[in-house]
Amino acid sequence: MNKADFFERLLAALQVELQDAVKASKDAAEYATNDESRADSQWDTQGLEASYLAAGQAGQARQWAAAIEDLCSRRETLLQKKDRVAHGALFSCDFGDSTEYFFFAGVAGGQTVEMKGVTVTVITAQSPLIARLRGLKAGESFRLPNGSVGQVLTVA
Repeated sequence: MNKADFFERLLAALQVELQDAVKASKDAAEYATNDESRADSQWDTQGLEASYLAAGQAGQARQWAAAIEDLCSRRETLLQKKDRVAHGALFSCDFGDSTEYFFFAGVAGGQTVEMKGVTVTVITAQSPLIARLRGLKAGESFRLPNGSVGQVLTVA
């Protein structure tokens, strides 16, 4: 799997997330200020709730924009070839009954990207899994909290 291609697909997926959050924020803000959402009584909080939603969506948009900026600013470092699981590694693991693919980044944890029929999940330092995998090379094994053993298959 080509890490540069993956990285571009990840950035494109995050751009879509950003655009969706911006649109949702604008839609909620428009509704919050619309005549239809004006309170009919002191107990009618529809407009207030819409304004909270708009603020939340705007916050989400800021997080996506920050993630994109962080990845772009670290592009060169992240795309360097890795020989062990470390920040910027694109790697696969055998969990016994399945093979999973991961990209270790500082942001966008949980984001998934489909590539060549494979789902790659972005994980961050906060992931409990990375605590067990950090520093391992291809071929090395690790133990999960449930006692099962996994193995790092590839690292790029």
